[in-house]
Amino acid sequence: MSQKESVFAYPAMLNLQDKECVIIGGGSVAARKLVSLCAAGARVTVAAPQFSPQLMQAAESKHVKLLAVSYNRELLLNAFLVIAATDNMEVNRQVTADAPFLCNNVTEPELSNFTVPSTIKSGSITVAVATGGVPAYTRLLKTHLSRALPPAFAEFNDFLSGVRLEVKQIPSTPIQRTDFWRRTLTLEILALLQQGSITIAKEKILHAVNSFRAQSQNRTC
Repeated sequence: MSQKESVFAYPAMLNLQDKECVIIGGGSVAARKLVSLCAAGARVTVAAPQFSPQLMQAAESKHVKLLAVSYNRELLLNAFLVIAATDNMEVNRQVTADAPFLCNNVTEPELSNFTVPSTIKSGSITVAVATGGVPAYTRLLKTHLSRALPPAFAEFNDFLSGVRLEVKQIPSTPIQRTDFWRRTLTLEILALLQQGSITIAKEKILHAVNSFRAQSQNRTC
């Protein structure tokens, strides 16, 4: 593997709903991790000798278990995901070594088996940005991509979710449906959304669905 290649070469989106997640550390970094894990529906335990005001504020009105204890391996039992977020590198290394499954080490990311990319969220759309390089460049790319993702894209995504269910009801094979979507969703549709012409984009999709339905009926006659 060359120096330019990241060891984190397999992107994935995790379902953390009701999963046991443990954060070791009680500072500002732990507080940020706590917010994102709770937003993902995880069951979160935070363990540290002391908790910062930022973390206490982040834990307010959330179902979070706070344990005012020093690190010990038993804290990680049954943990699906672990965040090693103390300001002590040696403790974080031990947490990383003890983690039973997924672990993110905030002081030495290269020791982790997963990393959390910078994300852009717009409604039901999530875009991840990971460079494996200079954080400032990652933030710059995030800002640039955010401007290219107007709210119409998320609204159209929700619209497509409903249309997809409708298309699945049309007598056809999976290959035919895949081919339909590849022919229908084009750069022209994205250009319309970028221009704010979401109504026209929706009409084009609905017209394509009606044509696909008519073709299906002709095939079955």
